[in-house]
Amino acid sequence: DDYGQYDQSYDSTMMDPNIAGDNNKGFVPNNSAFLDNFIDRRSDGSRYPFVCTLCNKAHSQRPHAQNHIESRHFPDKFVYTCKHCGETFNGRNKLYVHISKYHKFGVV
Repeated sequence: DDYGQYDQSYDSTMMDPNIAGDNNKGFVPNNSAFLDNFIDRRSDGSRYPFVCTLCNKAHSQRPHAQNHIESRHFPDKFVYTCKHCGETFNGRNKLYVHISKYHKFGVV
């Protein structure tokens, strides 16, 4: 990812969404692939083909579904670090907002 790094350490129990609770603060590497495990794609021509398998919320784009799953179903499970200033964030979208606001031109 061009925008930052994420913590590579993780708790293998995090792979089971049924036990991802407050006592399980592990981090999952390659979060896009992990989050994709919880996305179904409709093939019926819907405007919202990407569906969260945990709550059935539908999205128009895969990244939107990934952001939803990360922020709603696995809050605080991922850590992203800004490559420009080192500040850390608990969600990819929060990192992107930070970079867009404070490092728009790559200046720290």
